[in-house]
Amino acid sequence: MARERLTRGRRLSVRVAALLGLLLFGFFFSIVAAEALGVIQSEPEGDPDDPPASAEAVLGASRPGEAVHVVGALGVLVLGGTALVGLFLRPERSGSAYQVLATMSGILLTAPIVGNPDNRGGQAGWIDPLFLIVVTPAVVAAALARPWRHWRLRRVRGSQFLVLGAVAAVPLGWYGLNQALMQRNTYPPTADPHHNAHWWAMSCLAFIVVLVVAAAALPSDGWRLGPRVAGLAAIALGIASLVASSSASAIWLGWALIAILWGLTGVWLTLRDEQHNSSTERDHLAS
Repeated sequence: MARERLTRGRRLSVRVAALLGLLLFGFFFSIVAAEALGVIQSEPEGDPDDPPASAEAVLGASRPGEAVHVVGALGVLVLGGTALVGLFLRPERSGSAYQVLATMSGILLTAPIVGNPDNRGGQAGWIDPLFLIVVTPAVVAAALARPWRHWRLRRVRGSQFLVLGAVAAVPLGWYGLNQALMQRNTYPPTADPHHNAHWWAMSCLAFIVVLVVAAAALPSDGWRLGPRVAGLAAIALGIASLVASSSASAIWLGWALIAILWGLTGVWLTLRDEQHNSSTERDHLAS
């Protein structure tokens, strides 16, 4: 696909913003992943005068299942991290820019759901300012790259990725909403080892996976990485749910198998497209 090159100054701006976004985004979700892995532990919060723990907090404390939360945190980290690294290395790669926008949009979708101004021990405020700090540099980097410049050069790739995203939108949207509400309602933090954004990471992953796969249908280059990583994240979620089926964030057996099949389908579609393009290029060279 022909490319419309960015100016040197714009490429530099994209790289600076992408690097800053990678540092902020990567640091935050690395902390969440490290907590889920047990590498670090947060200091207990709350005091003896706290009211009784919420039902969600009791559920989380009795059914931890950190294997699922590790998948959630690492899934978000890899989806956003690979996109930002790709944008830093090649600012003109519009596929990376769309993947960044899809990832950060997924995070922002959870913000008003998780925010609760009446929850002193949970995510206070309608939107936690930390969410905006984490995503803003990355969004700026993707916007500066102007990925939509390719729309004049190539039509929408096809409906298969839009269909794949639409198929998962309802079940993953419901799951993401449920996990965000679990995070919102958790109180007090001393009763729940998952208080520190673990449920929120699961909610982010659910929304991000759908958006990244759907964005693969947009006219762009370097687009295959997004749906591949999203597919692998769905497969990992399904497997983790089978292994840690008692986790508060595990999905039901049938849905876990569907998630694995859905993820395999996304990966297969990217491989098929790559093989088709390689075959077309060989035929062109031979002629």
